[in-house]
Amino acid sequence: MSLVTILWSMSAAAALTLAVLYGIVWTVDRRNLANLTLCVVALAMAAVARAEVGMMHAATVAEYAAWARLVYLPVFFALIGLVLFVDLFLGTGRRWLLASIVVLRVVILMGNFLTHPTFAWREIVGLRHMPFLGESVSVAAPVLLRPWHWLSAASCVLILVFIADAALRLWRRGGTEERRKALVAAGGVGLPLAATIVYAESVLIGALPLPLLLTPAFLITIMVMAVELSRGFLLYRQTRQELEELRSEVARAGRVTALGQLASALAHELSQPLGAILRNAEAAELHLNNPSPDLEELRAIVADIRKDDRRAGDVIEQMRALIKRRTLQMSPLPLNELVEDVISLVHSDALAKHVALDYVVAPGLPLVSGDRVHLSQVLLNLIINGMDALQAAPVSNKRVMIEARPREEGRVEVAVTDSGPGVPPEVIDKVFDPFFTTKSSGLGMGLPISRTIIEAHGGRLWAEHAPDGHGLTFRFTLCQAQGAVS
Repeated sequence: MSLVTILWSMSAAAALTLAVLYGIVWTVDRRNLANLTLCVVALAMAAVARAEVGMMHAATVAEYAAWARLVYLPVFFALIGLVLFVDLFLGTGRRWLLASIVVLRVVILMGNFLTHPTFAWREIVGLRHMPFLGESVSVAAPVLLRPWHWLSAASCVLILVFIADAALRLWRRGGTEERRKALVAAGGVGLPLAATIVYAESVLIGALPLPLLLTPAFLITIMVMAVELSRGFLLYRQTRQELEELRSEVARAGRVTALGQLASALAHELSQPLGAILRNAEAAELHLNNPSPDLEELRAIVADIRKDDRRAGDVIEQMRALIKRRTLQMSPLPLNELVEDVISLVHSDALAKHVALDYVVAPGLPLVSGDRVHLSQVLLNLIINGMDALQAAPVSNKRVMIEARPREEGRVEVAVTDSGPGVPPEVIDKVFDPFFTTKSSGLGMGLPISRTIIEAHGGRLWAEHAPDGHGLTFRFTLCQAQGAVS
């Protein structure tokens, strides 16, 4: 096997490997079209490499012309892929210029298959052989060019103008990353293409007695594209991980803030079982001081102590679960239990504020798929907001209603409605903006965090005026889980 065949086969194999790899990456994330452009350019480069080997090993003019005619098709996809990659990579390309390049290359491609031997060549007079990489290869000599050969050269010049203009526009924006990307596009895509254009034109006019080669430049370009896309992918994963960690920290801060607002209520919840334990212990001590203590009464006292201890432990465990830093742990959940747990946390606070808490659940409510702690945080935040909105309302009208019902398309909807004064229409669209709050002591992060949590569950959280025109309703949807009803 000749050295030319080995080298060009290795180049084609490398291109095909990159094409398969980035084709798979694109199928996973179809929004990132830059991966698709690299796949297309790499496939085209492999086809160009095969055509060039065919041209260099051609035995007759007809065989050489056939390969030269065929190479126009992969060159079309390679050039268009490069232009689209630059446009996606930089985001500053002029669309009218991009459209002009595409139209011009389509015309050239169509003209290539309507003329003989190629669009730009009128006639291949003959072949000559020359030494190249230690072997004799075929070179067209001379080639008579058509008058419209300039159209093909003009399209290539337009591509260089497009790349240079996009890179310059990004450079002028400033910023280290922007200027780095501009240099990569100009140096990694523009320069190899410019060198190839000069080389090809020099070969065609006879100034360079060498084979017509495009593969080396395309190989450099796709390697640059692959490095940049890999770098972008790694940076994206790192940024996504950092955002996830930040979201977790902010959500945890939101839970701690909500529990801080419930501190007095939680103290009351704990004081009741602890006080009962103390009273039972004192009663047991009195019984033990008798000469003949009542064992049945002592057993009942111990049972009461055990029950109150579990009650206090449950309150503490709920607090620990809400405070603890954790990621989403999805599992099938019964909404009934979830809402009842949250209501038990705010029950004492609601009594202190004279707020009635009502919970209505539709019969046969399906299980939902979610994270118990994070969904508890959302409900806790919405109920606390509802109670806070009732501060100025008459005692007889302080009510927060929690409703849960199945929705279409395998979803469950939860609504939290207060009977307060509501908010103006122009404000309702802003309540989910970070740091926007109508409370004098609020941070404005509870609702944005809640929306983030619900969206992470594949649901939606929104606000609307209550049906009777008084108060505000927050609704969120969750996906049903596979399993029995709750």
